[in-house]
Amino acid sequence: MLESYLTWLMEELATAGSSLLDLRKRVSLWYLLSAVGFAFVVFYWRYGKHGWQRLLPYVSPKVWLSRSSRTDVGLWLCNRLLLALLIPKTLTHALWISGLYYYWQKQGLTPLGLGWSTTWVMVLFTFCYVVADDFSRFFTHWCLHKIPVLWAFHQVHHSALVLTPFTVFRTHPVEGVLFFIRSLCVQSVLVSVFLVLFPNQVSLWQIYGVLVTTFLFNVLGANLRHSMVVLSYGPRIEKWLISPAQHQIHHSTDVAHYDRNFGVLLAIWDRLFKTWLPGNDQQTLKFGTGRPIDRTGVIGHWWIPMMDCADVIRHGVAKRCRNLKKRLTIREP
Repeated sequence: MLESYLTWLMEELATAGSSLLDLRKRVSLWYLLSAVGFAFVVFYWRYGKHGWQRLLPYVSPKVWLSRSSRTDVGLWLCNRLLLALLIPKTLTHALWISGLYYYWQKQGLTPLGLGWSTTWVMVLFTFCYVVADDFSRFFTHWCLHKIPVLWAFHQVHHSALVLTPFTVFRTHPVEGVLFFIRSLCVQSVLVSVFLVLFPNQVSLWQIYGVLVTTFLFNVLGANLRHSMVVLSYGPRIEKWLISPAQHQIHHSTDVAHYDRNFGVLLAIWDRLFKTWLPGNDQQTLKFGTGRPIDRTGVIGHWWIPMMDCADVIRHGVAKRCRNLKKRLTIREP
């Protein structure tokens, strides 16, 4: 029993470590390095030969060896092990896609028969996939801030006092499950519908096995979003694409920055929801929640949100009971 457990543990940790070389993972070493190259080109173009100095926080030992950064890595590994236990291996996207594929057919959905070439189907599918996936990420993120029970768990991500590319993994397991369900729903529905409408023509544009938009997103500085390097795209581009500087504003402790820039790739959702705010290369921000969770370890980041969630639910029930009592009192003769 113990031997089986240790084997499983080593396999999961080895898989986590392999993410550093996997082009499907944002923290791949290739993407970490490409972020430096992308930022260097932009800063050199804007600030000349001294522009490289703006990249120093990206490689600063004070940042990477800080307690906050160590907690990022700890949560990354521990969450991976916990979610491997919580989410059954059989709960795969392929299983749900197959089920929905037959469901749509039973509901009368049939091929469109438009005679489109496979290339145009790929273009349409890739476009729909990117838009649906990005909006679902935005809306889930928006809910995590606006619904108190969900914020209790999402505060873990905002508890980082310094930002590194591994801060993307600084989440509570409950949030990890929510985003897994989000991905499962969006991908299963979209893929299954397209498989029925365009049989034998559905595939994604990929580079080295990675969705082309994801590949470009990662190559062009996605890891700078969670870093101390401030890089703005400029107000014109930031109206359409979320820059690293904009996402850093989202993590800011400044009250004026609360609930701003929820987007991942596209900025249009923030503009529609009135949460958009431009960034700039000169901004100076502080990060964290200002609560004790900012300085706790992995166990604290698991436990404190559970207690906060219980408090939110308890206070909500108590408030409902008080309101009900008032209504009953008013109705008495």
